[in-house]
Amino acid sequence: MILSVVLALAAAVFYGVSDFFGGLSTRRLRVVPATTIIHAFATVSLLIAILFVPVSFEPDAVFWGGLAGLGAILGLLTFYAALADGPMSLVAPLIAVVGAVVPVAFAVIAGDQLSVQAWIAIGLALVSALLVSITRSDSGARVRPRTVVISIVSGLSLGGALIALDQAPHSAGLAPAVVEIVVGLSVMLVLLGAIRVSAPLRRFFAQFDHQPEGGPVGSVSRARILAAAGGVLVGASNAFILFALQAGSLAAVSVLVSLYPLATIVLARFTLHEKVSRIQLLGMVLALVASVMLALS
Repeated sequence: MILSVVLALAAAVFYGVSDFFGGLSTRRLRVVPATTIIHAFATVSLLIAILFVPVSFEPDAVFWGGLAGLGAILGLLTFYAALADGPMSLVAPLIAVVGAVVPVAFAVIAGDQLSVQAWIAIGLALVSALLVSITRSDSGARVRPRTVVISIVSGLSLGGALIALDQAPHSAGLAPAVVEIVVGLSVMLVLLGAIRVSAPLRRFFAQFDHQPEGGPVGSVSRARILAAAGGVLVGASNAFILFALQAGSLAAVSVLVSLYPLATIVLARFTLHEKVSRIQLLGMVLALVASVMLALS
């Protein structure tokens, strides 16, 4: 269990840092090109990784990896859509919790054998994931039913991607993660091409874009470098997630990976000087307690 916990936490840190880099890059780049760059470099990093670790592109690995790729990219796109359609302070926690609860529920149904301490730790981790995802918003902020539906679809898709990866045969090694990211990149390349030739599609995705701004990002070339660095980290995170699933429990891995906003919050605090709320601090403490409990269970 300790190895699985360490790998899952490493995946959460890498993904959280990647999320921070990706968020900064979209301040100068549009969301779809930035996401495509991230997937391209994630693909390159994983293709390099398979030169050093065992892989076997057996049929089940390709199937489950492809399914995970479709779920992950659908979850990502609907995540952007939900954030553009409603207040982040309400949408982000909903997506985070749904994305973590779905694999946990699947693990329970599948008869995942864990100790009482481990299940208590998983419950604490779910609460901490909710708390660290809560951000400040206007007191009158409300979520429309449409936004709730989009958020649930995002959470279900992201959670489903983890379940799919967990179903891949362990003998395949890193292959499912490679297939997952290649499928995601393929979808983004098709989408990028469609946006360039379709004005309605271009207007639709424009609503997810930030207005160009400077600040800590600066030039477009620096934004591309940030997106590329984020992609390398996504590739590493996907590899860690897969290895964590192969070494431990789906329920434990899913809730630990859902703590990735912790890394984003810490980076934003020390580089952008953003404030951390008391609720988020409480979530951080609970996350630490849950991680220790899981490691010792």
